[in-house]
Formats: sequence, structure tokens, C-alpha cells
Amino acid sequence: MAAQDQFPWKTCSDYILECGGQHEPYRFSLAVLEKIRDIVPYDQALFLMLDGNRKIARRHFIGFTDRWMSMYMNYYSRSTETDFSLDQDASEIDGKGYVSLIDWRDLDWIRDDFIVNYIKPRRLSQSLSFTLFDLKGAPATIFCLDRLVDKKFTEREVEIVRFLTAHLGNLYKNMFVRPSGQLRIWDKVRDEVDLTPREKEVLDLLCQGVKPAYISRELRISIGTTNKHIAHIYKKFCVDSKQELLVKLLGK
Repeated sequence: MAAQDQFPWKTCSDYILECGGQHEPYRFSLAVLEKIRDIVPYDQALFLMLDGNRKIARRHFIGFTDRWMSMYMNYYSRSTETDFSLDQDASEIDGKGYVSLIDWRDLDWIRDDFIVNYIKPRRLSQSLSFTLFDLKGAPATIFCLDRLVDKKFTEREVEIVRFLTAHLGNLYKNMFVRPSGQLRIWDKVRDEVDLTPREKEVLDLLCQGVKPAYISRELRISIGTTNKHIAHIYKKFCVDSKQELLVKLLGK
């Protein structure tokens, strides 16, 4: 087998080890994006860190101006008119993350505002994206590697990204694990009330500021079921609103 056809096992191993040396999500994401360029070269790239409501909490981009980033964040990330907003479902596949390759030239015929006014002016040819998830399977950080004009990612490069994403995803999830014995400030009050295991999950997300629609997504239950759990939680805590619930739980 020719040298160029061999999978770069050592290079990938060194990359994973180097990224694994970072123990804070933002610094970890920086290392992932900046160092992957030596393995899978790109012209432009970014990562978006999401909170529980899929709002962009932090961001970092390489190779293009703040104008384009601001345009995406202020409009397209929340637009319901495009298939490329942050509200689109992205599910982890077999615990190995999520990888997607988009060839924008194949979509050249679409007269969508996003394609015409955002993709074409940036001269994008292909975008190779991968997503890392939190412990509950919700998208936590989205990475996107772009190539311009007529440059394409090879099948081997896509294979490499799939391999790396599986390992990076496990490293990333470890950052969301609470050390044994560590308590959240609402745990003591919560445990004094007779909640079901599912109600505890819903309550924890509510206390983190996650909206019911996204609780539904994270726990893979319907919005109707989510609202029923919330109603039961309110009843058990003898409150009528989320604000009253937080006051009781957080002691404010």
C-alpha cells in the first residue's frame, strides 16, 4: 500500500493526546480546531459552543472576517427558513459523534437566501462539520472546516475526521462529569422532595436555565410529557412558577 494511502495512526494518536491535555471545554475546543489543520487542512474554520437552549455561548473562527460570523449569529443561526440553523436536529451516532460533509456546489441551484447571500459570497466549496455532545446527548460544540472555490475534502480526510470525532467526543464528555460527592446548590432541597428519577432530570435542567422545548430534546420526550413533569414538580414543591421554584431551590 502506498504511503499516502496509509491511515495516519501515529499523527492522529498524537493529536488526540495533545487535545486531551486540555481540561476546560473552550481550551479543548481551541486545540481541536487549531491542531486538526495539520491533519486535515482547511481554508476557513470555526467552532460554536452551545448552551442548553442551543444559543451560542462562545465562538472562535479562523480565516474569515467578523462580518460573516456576525451575519450568521444574528440571523441564520436562528432562522426557520434555512436547513442550516442551530435548531436542526443533530444526533450522536452510536456514541461516535456526528460528522457531515456538504458540497455547496451541489446546492448551487437552490435559490435559498442562505445559499445566495451567505455561502456564495464566502466562495465556499465544501464544509466538513463535526459535533461533540454532552452527557445527555445534546449538541455542545459544533466544528466546521471549510474549503474554498473548487477544493474538495478527500474520502480519506472524511474518514480521519470520523475517527477523531469518536475519540474527541469521549474526551469532551468527561468534562461534564461531576466528581463523586460534589453537590449542586439545589441538590439538598431537591432530595427532600419525593421526585421520580425523570422529574429529577427535568428539575436539574430547569435549574440550569434550559427551556422546556430543549429539555424535551435532551431527554428524548415529547413537549407535552415535559410540561406534565414540570407541573408535577411545581405541585410537589408547592409553587406556581419557575421563578418561585428557583427561589425555593436556590435560597434567594
